Amino acid sequence: MEPSAKKSKMSKNHKFKNNKKKYFHAKRQQLQPGQRGFFATCNINEKACVRECYNLLNHYADLLYGPEQPENEPEKKQREEGAAGDAGEDVGKPAKESSSDDDDDLEAAAAKCREKLSQRKVRFQNVDTNTTNCVFIRTQLEDPVALGKHIINDIATTGKSMSRFVLRLVPIEAVCRANMPDIISAAGVLFDKHFLKEPTSYGIIFNHRYNQQIKRDDIIMQLADLVNSKNVGNTVDLKEAKKSIIVEVLRGWCLLSVIDNYLGCKKFNLAELANPSEKKTSGEGDSKSEKSLEESSEDSKSNKEKKESIEEEDSKSKESVKYDKSDKSAEESKSNEEEKESNGEQTN
Repeated sequence: MEPSAKKSKMSKNHKFKNNKKKYFHAKRQQLQPGQRGFFATCNINEKACVRECYNLLNHYADLLYGPEQPENEPEKKQREEGAAGDAGEDVGKPAKESSSDDDDDLEAAAAKCREKLSQRKVRFQNVDTNTTNCVFIRTQLEDPVALGKHIINDIATTGKSMSRFVLRLVPIEAVCRANMPDIISAAGVLFDKHFLKEPTSYGIIFNHRYNQQIKRDDIIMQLADLVNSKNVGNTVDLKEAKKSIIVEVLRGWCLLSVIDNYLGCKKFNLAELANPSEKKTSGEGDSKSEKSLEESSEDSKSNKEKKESIEEEDSKSKESVKYDKSDKSAEESKSNEEEKESNGEQTN
């Protein structure tokens, strides 16, 4: 316990009052209708998943679209030039007026910086989904599906996923509220781009988390009717669909997207795309197992033949032994009879 005199000194001293640390907690951005981006799933470690998503998306976006240029660079230059001019003009002013003006300018600049930080636009930004093991990365790109396909094709060709915690990385074209009118309206705009021109085969993939209000059968039937209304030639194919309609419901939000060859790309599962060697090794293992089975069958056949030959030899040897014994007994009986006859003749 500190003495009361020391406490009074600390309370009277203005340094202890002014040196209190102020912590500003940034507000986490939430999902909003009209957004587009990338939906990622992970196991347990969401922070690491977000970090890997940033690394993946920024790496491939820099390759496709070039490095990101911050929007505030020209404004910074203008500010620097204006500050230099103001410094030159303020040389002849008294010190008190310049200090007051500087304080006002600093406060105004701080207010502007806060506004711009709250409204700044970044190429990729993590958005809170309020669901476990689900991450959504908002993007300012007009076509996230093109970037997602480029990532998937590169991972499939190179066999390197550059990720450990990201399981699936699905591009999302539209975000809306999780109710049927909003879903149908958002899907109608999206289907005009994909299903109007040429008839194709399609399939609907529906997943829901923390939402039991939207039923699978209802949304599938209504979306199928909407697709058929766009073009009568569209057909349903659940195994080899050319276009897949992705419907991900997260609490009160619905994520929509239409992706070509989604099933052929392993449902955008990065781990399965990056490890095609496992299948090859499994195929080789199957062929080796088949060969081993054939060899084992041949060995079993040869063993059976050997056993049969051995049994035949044993039976033949047994028969020969029997015949030898019978011959010996016959010879002995003959010799005994001859001895008896010779003995009878001698007695006579």
